[in-house]
Amino acid sequence: MPRISLNRELWVISGLLFLAIALRLPTLGSPLIEDEAVYFNEYIDLPWQRMILNYHNSSQHTLFLLLAKFSVWVFGESETVFRLPSFLAGVLSVPLAYQLGLAVKMPWSSALTSAVLMGLSWPHLKYSLVGGGYALTIFLVLLATYSAVRFLDNSRWMWGSVLVVTGFSITYTLPSNLFFLGGLAVFIVLAGGLELKENRLSIKKMFQSSIPFLIMFAWIGIYFLIIYEELKVARDLHPLLLDGRRIGNITELLVAPWGFWMYLFFALGAWRLRGRRERILFLAVIMVPIVLTLGTGVVGFARHYIYWLPFVLLLSAYGITEVFLQLKEKIGGPVYGLGLGFVFLLVFFAVKQTTKLYTARDNGSLVVAGPNATLSEASQMAVWVDENIPEDNLIVISTGGPVSSVLNRYMGKKVLKRMTYFARGGELRKIIFIAHQDMPPEKYPFVPMFKDRMLKLPASRLNKIHSMGSLGVYELNLKVERFIPPRFDPDYEVKIGNSEIPQVDIRQVDEPRVVGKQALYIENKSGKPMGIISPIVKGADISEDHAYILYVFITKFKPLQQKASVHLAEKSNWPPTVGYLNPWLGEFQVKDRDDVWHIIYSLSPLSQGRHYFQERIEIQKGDNHLDGLQSYLLTG
Repeated sequence: MPRISLNRELWVISGLLFLAIALRLPTLGSPLIEDEAVYFNEYIDLPWQRMILNYHNSSQHTLFLLLAKFSVWVFGESETVFRLPSFLAGVLSVPLAYQLGLAVKMPWSSALTSAVLMGLSWPHLKYSLVGGGYALTIFLVLLATYSAVRFLDNSRWMWGSVLVVTGFSITYTLPSNLFFLGGLAVFIVLAGGLELKENRLSIKKMFQSSIPFLIMFAWIGIYFLIIYEELKVARDLHPLLLDGRRIGNITELLVAPWGFWMYLFFALGAWRLRGRRERILFLAVIMVPIVLTLGTGVVGFARHYIYWLPFVLLLSAYGITEVFLQLKEKIGGPVYGLGLGFVFLLVFFAVKQTTKLYTARDNGSLVVAGPNATLSEASQMAVWVDENIPEDNLIVISTGGPVSSVLNRYMGKKVLKRMTYFARGGELRKIIFIAHQDMPPEKYPFVPMFKDRMLKLPASRLNKIHSMGSLGVYELNLKVERFIPPRFDPDYEVKIGNSEIPQVDIRQVDEPRVVGKQALYIENKSGKPMGIISPIVKGADISEDHAYILYVFITKFKPLQQKASVHLAEKSNWPPTVGYLNPWLGEFQVKDRDDVWHIIYSLSPLSQGRHYFQERIEIQKGDNHLDGLQSYLLTG
């Protein structure tokens, strides 16, 4: 490592920390969005032991979640506290990138430039502000690589121990990071066994240098055996192809916000690498994950390859400084003006993209479902609803997305209790929407049955009855009355009429069921989804526009599979406009049974005039279970 005065080193580290903190503090306390809100809802209340030795799905960034849970336990619930592990990892990654540049014997100017690029990098900035495992991955990748280099330099077991712990932590954060560790292992074995003077490999030294990885992979192997079944499910959940579009997304992400022209400097930096060990390092950590990806067929989203970011920026920084050193030799003093202009260009792109990110995080425009509530607002709204909204009112959460709304965490169980009560025959009198005031219910994108037929509620039928911070409580000003059946019948589904359809077996069963004495079982042997239409036709006269049908049914929950669905259909209106209410809050388990069921509420608009309805059941291949079918008419 180049010798640098301690005083200058302190100034450099302090400057890099200031840069990192200054760019990552704004919007750190903004409302949770997208995946991080899902992580908070699903995992923050999960018992420690279940999180440590279970892998529920691909959204579980275990190490981050454990750190975030500990942070919340110590400091209390807030957006800033939940994101604290990401923020700290992001801040510390910037000076660590500088230290890694020096450790791999890059010029001081290249090491410093790589750290500045890391500080300005759009994906690094974004993931430092988001509660998730990606900023932590970058930090751990830097630390593991730095530890590996230092271990090769002096074989001190302090660095070997750091390497073992850091390497395991990388896969404990995201299992897909294992491919990076494969590359780092190849580097340390080859570089560790390389006799520089004799220009040959030493088997003995190869084995000695590989000991930390043997220990590390033993730990990882035990952990993967424990979570093996869950890993298989997570892999099958999002099967992806490594096609040209995905490769473009990955390569674009790594050089954002500057664009593909940065790869010119990356290529030059790779070409100009002088040390054999450094060439092995960059070749191994880039090529081995590619080979493993192609060999296993396990392909992730672009963000799953964020472990390449430090190496792309290191080589790009080296290429940049090499260009300016060559120009300095040829044109002398004017190169400083060019350098200043180039720095301005780098900063300009970064500031432009960063400003957009700050604005979008503040106003919630990053997601289609609009802005989320703050944790404080959500917890206070939950208390207010308990105290002020009667039990015969259906609560609909329509803010921040059906899965990512933080209201789900504070109100989800009580909303489910109301949904279950009405599905079992309880009297329903009103529908209440809780929405962000910047996106009230008439603007909210309810999850549709068909993407091009979105449910839109009229503002004239919505009364805001309360507001709390950014949240509003809206009452749907329509009369609610039972429609079909006109009185609650817990076994109505067995009376909608049987259709004779080849390869489809329809029958009434006593078990499994949720309400009444029987449920409807449909076995689809055709091997493909299909629609079944009841032969029984029901008519209704609607006296004015802006009327609606609220349809309720219960279906057996199928993990990772499409579920059966039911609605009242009209032959003259296909495809229908159907929007789902609380679509991911209806899961429940029948007491003293293992069966998991899902209550579905949907809303469909009706125009003035005579309407003729038939129950239409969309069934999936295999077993389909339905219970508790009922509908309500909502009119002015």
